[in-house]
Amino acid sequence: MTSEFLNNVYKGTNGWKGYTITILLTLFLNSFVAIYYLLFLFGFYIIFNIFDHNTISGTFYYFISMFLTTSIAFLFLILSINVFHKRDIFSLINTSKQRNFRGNIVKWYNRIRWNKFFNGVAIWSIFMIISIFVPYFIDPSKFEWNFHLNQFITLILLLFLTIPIQASFEELLFRAYLNQGLSLKIKRPIIVIITSSLIFGLGHIVNGGLDPIAMFLNTSSAFLFGIIASLTTLVDDGIEFSSGVHITNNIFAFSMVGSVGGDNFGTLLIQTGSMSYFEIVWDIVPLILFLLLVIIYRHDELKEVLKKRHFYC
Repeated sequence: MTSEFLNNVYKGTNGWKGYTITILLTLFLNSFVAIYYLLFLFGFYIIFNIFDHNTISGTFYYFISMFLTTSIAFLFLILSINVFHKRDIFSLINTSKQRNFRGNIVKWYNRIRWNKFFNGVAIWSIFMIISIFVPYFIDPSKFEWNFHLNQFITLILLLFLTIPIQASFEELLFRAYLNQGLSLKIKRPIIVIITSSLIFGLGHIVNGGLDPIAMFLNTSSAFLFGIIASLTTLVDDGIEFSSGVHITNNIFAFSMVGSVGGDNFGTLLIQTGSMSYFEIVWDIVPLILFLLLVIIYRHDELKEVLKKRHFYC
């Protein structure tokens, strides 16, 4: 048994020009296009940096920027898969067969395995609640409640507008497009997973600022998250579960806990004290435990899909 999902790469063309153009479009040109529209929408407000991320207007600007950037990247990815790779965008989602779903939008909708998506949402919600509130219950003095109704409603609405697109795009790009592309040259899926997860982790290195500890934690956490998402993608032959996990993770991350002096966006809690050794370790330990659970629970399936792959026949 090999991963049918990785073998989807052979359903289209795989010239180096197609990969180069797709990466340029989705990771670089999309930002320039988004900036153009942002300048048009907000004009001199952006130029003079009037927006403060800790206000409603600043929150709106931040997430509209994210929405535009990732939406354009999403469209570029769809365009690239069809034009340069000559294959169905659903080859980046799962292994459903296109011939069974033509001409009916309901059937296209049904190509997505929503049960796996909502399983990811449910399981990761429990995981995030435990991960976030354990440090709070250990030492509540380091946190302050920061609930402001209007600001929080604005934040939630913007999150549900933006995060599904942003997280789904990253799953399509990293867990699907990149993993499938790397498998053309790297025939051991475990090396494919480690490579794509390392790239994913490095892409998050400055998300928490330039503090060395924050950079290490962000990179390590994103790397472990990438491993988990890639493993579940391979055993499920699709990204639905990992997309549910990723969307849930980002909604919790942006809405639950902020820090003093950081971009809080109206989170429910603000961490006022410095991080203890336990809290530094705790940022990574839950992900390691979840990874171990995935390995234990799905051991037999992982053993099969992580075998050395053969060329698609």
